[in-house]
Amino acid sequence: MRSGLHRAGRMVLLGLGVLLGAPGMADDARHSGWYVGAGFGVNWMSDADQAGYNRDMICYPVNDCTNKDTIDGYRWFYDLDMDHGNMFELVVGRGFGNVRLEMSANRRENDIDQEFAAITYFDGTRVLEDSGSAYTNRPGPEYSIDRLRTQTLQLNAYYDFPLAHPRVTPYVGAGVGMSHVKLYGLYFRDEYSCTSGCDAARSPPEAYNSLQDEDLSDTVFSWHLHAGADYSLGDRLLLGLKLTYSEMDDLRDSGSYIDHPFPDEPNHTKISDMDHWSLTLGLKYLLGG
Repeated sequence: MRSGLHRAGRMVLLGLGVLLGAPGMADDARHSGWYVGAGFGVNWMSDADQAGYNRDMICYPVNDCTNKDTIDGYRWFYDLDMDHGNMFELVVGRGFGNVRLEMSANRRENDIDQEFAAITYFDGTRVLEDSGSAYTNRPGPEYSIDRLRTQTLQLNAYYDFPLAHPRVTPYVGAGVGMSHVKLYGLYFRDEYSCTSGCDAARSPPEAYNSLQDEDLSDTVFSWHLHAGADYSLGDRLLLGLKLTYSEMDDLRDSGSYIDHPFPDEPNHTKISDMDHWSLTLGLKYLLGG
């Protein structure tokens, strides 16, 4: 489903470029010179994936570890549902007839709904529940993520397609850049208590508690495809609408626990399959040659 969506989006952008560049259209040169611009709009993301691990060697009292010789860590997996968000962009560029080079800086934000998928030991063995345990962590761990912020600096190249209408200039483009991705409010809390028969004095349940609450970030490579059109409001002012598809490399970062059986135990997080669609309404001001 996800790869099909990506292929469909790319085919739409490619098809628009082929259509607009079809023979029979005039090839007159457009504006040459510097311009600046700003835009705002909405962005939406497909579902992303979260994976993490630590090297915690504890067998927790609610787990059945009878068939596990050694524990060398845990792995966990979540599905991330990205909500629609906002975006803002600043650009500076230069036109060379029908070709434009542009540097842009933009920021996108998306709230996140986190859904637990699975937990295993470090080697991939499934973690089984001990139904006869004298401990409990009911109703279970609490987990959430607040939001994802993406700040990107990118270099784009555009080709403007002249049409019969003197005020409308459609275009396609592509770009590469670096994106600073920050994950806010990564939260995990798991607390244990006795049910019946546990020795709270010798093995207190709170000794197994875990708490994590932090922000993670990374700077990753990103690439972008664009299609849009500008409408001339006068000699120097353009009003435009732009559709952009962006993909980013995985966010990878390490964090620490506020509370954990091993106080200094680090944990590692990867957020993968991050991509954005954005629709931007923008203004460009032509500075001249």
